[in-house]
Amino acid sequence: MKKIKNSFDKAAVNLIFELAQLRQEARHGWQRIFENPESVAEHIQRAAVLGFLISYREGFSDPDKIAAMILFHDMHETRTGDADVFQRKYLKMDESGAAKDQLKNLGAIGKKILKMWQEVENVNTTAGKIAKDAEILEMAFTARELIVRGNADAQSWIESIRPRLKTKSGRELLETINLTDPSDWWKNILRK
Repeated sequence: MKKIKNSFDKAAVNLIFELAQLRQEARHGWQRIFENPESVAEHIQRAAVLGFLISYREGFSDPDKIAAMILFHDMHETRTGDADVFQRKYLKMDESGAAKDQLKNLGAIGKKILKMWQEVENVNTTAGKIAKDAEILEMAFTARELIVRGNADAQSWIESIRPRLKTKSGRELLETINLTDPSDWWKNILRK
């Protein structure tokens, strides 16, 4: 058997294999209203796209950075799980410790990823605010889809999101989400 010579390559490959676990990790908060609509990986994908678009709308100069921040923002959940608001009330999670452990063997790029992760978690920079709003708004999209499918309890998710939004774009997009049928995009194609 060949020996792996490059420790960075080994660490990067291990991280990618670990992050694949996010495809299996359910978003637990939705289970409170008897739904299981997405995995953490699916949530991250849509949130990253949303972050890219919000950063453009907010006039942020580096939308690629926002998308990258979001791609890594839930990586710790391979180790901690996706604890919802009720679980967090009773469990102490070391999300920061999990993120640091995941990245410790990646050198300078690991430090850069950790810094981006911290910006989202701490919401202390413009980029962090945009990224966190995108992550939160992604949940509003999911809630709206559930509402249209008949789950009235999902409206409480939208109401709980409103005060957490930090950007003007986030607040305005939430109102549009709340008024839009999730099927409009394909119905409009059929009308042409």
